[in-house]
Amino acid sequence: MAAPSQEYLKTKVMTASPEMLTLMLWDGAIRFAEQAKEAIRRKDIEGSFKALVRSQKIITELSSALNRNVDPDLCGKLAALYNFIYRRLVEANITKDEKLVDDALEIMRHQRETWVMLMDKLVKERAGEAQPIVAANADAVTSAEAAAALTPSPTAIPTNLPKVPAPAGGPARRGYPAFAVRPAAVASSGLSVEG
Repeated sequence: MAAPSQEYLKTKVMTASPEMLTLMLWDGAIRFAEQAKEAIRRKDIEGSFKALVRSQKIITELSSALNRNVDPDLCGKLAALYNFIYRRLVEANITKDEKLVDDALEIMRHQRETWVMLMDKLVKERAGEAQPIVAANADAVTSAEAAAALTPSPTAIPTNLPKVPAPAGGPARRGYPAFAVRPAAVASSGLSVEG
């Protein structure tokens, strides 16, 4: 059985939007690069190696996820930037130089901030697109409420209606109010509920 923290992370990833998944990837790449930098300071060669490799894999994933069909020029520039970050991480892994990790971290943090700004802009655009729909729905609800206010409720039907003569041998009935529609006689369709 998986640990609760692993289950939480799995659920978080499975329910996240594509934008949020990208942000999570940037957070992971930065976190592993920082762990590698700390490991380099402690002279933990194996720990720095593992953390840098994890960060490199995330950068590779971000690079491979670029959709070059949408904006080839922008994707080319981002791919070059991701390649630079990747090379810095590889060089840091070979030389165990904190400065190389710092170079990669600086760009990764900047990319993460840029991504957060893009997500905020996207949320505002989606809210702007949803505004007319919300307004239309509010207008429809208001119209429905106004129509309901004009239509009397069943409890508001007057009780002083004229008496309709009773069918042979039956009690007297009240007539239909003026706003009600008298039901038409239902023609027999030959169907039976008895089978």
